[in-house]
Amino acid sequence: MTQNEMWAIDAFLFLYVVLIARSREIKWYQATLISLFGFLLAGTPFSYPAWEIVKILGSLFFG
Repeated sequence: MTQNEMWAIDAFLFLYVVLIARSREIKWYQATLISLFGFLLAGTPFSYPAWEIVKILGSLFFG
């Protein structure tokens, strides 16, 4: 996967989350979780900070 393809995937995921959050079909925290796990599944360079955020949130809730 090239760098341009990764940026296109990240831009699509970001746009999707923004649009779905603005539609108010889901709450903001649900949109945040969707975006974090979307970046993890996409495996782009943004998955590394997303994984750290998931680990921090998991340690807060599950000790």
